[in-house]
Amino acid sequence: MQKFYERKNPKINIKKKIREVTQSRYVQAVTRRFLTPAMNVIIKTSIAFVVLGALTILFPTEEGPTLQVAISLIITLYFLYGRMKSKLWAFLYGAGTFIFSWFVGTFLMVSVIPPIFKGLRSLEVTTS
Repeated sequence: MQKFYERKNPKINIKKKIREVTQSRYVQAVTRRFLTPAMNVIIKTSIAFVVLGALTILFPTEEGPTLQVAISLIITLYFLYGRMKSKLWAFLYGAGTFIFSWFVGTFLMVSVIPPIFKGLRSLEVTTS
């Protein structure tokens, strides 16, 4: 009976180990990044995407969606400020990621994509 009890109850307490792992500092930092946002944030984001989509349909341009890109940058800065509560850091993150994505998008559209996919496309439209 003692052997049966030892096999049935392992020496490792799995519930305790899971609790220790989920309460660790690193796991808490990761899980805090992926929490579901509040409903008002979801509604504001949805409205922003609907407005940008409507502007794209209402004002199609051949030289590129400059208005939509400018509005999306402003909206991004607004959302970052709401989360970080610092205008300087929101601007640095927003402008930095905007410049980085523009550079990578331009580099990809000029150097990498044209040899792979042939066809006519406007550089401004594809990078934005």
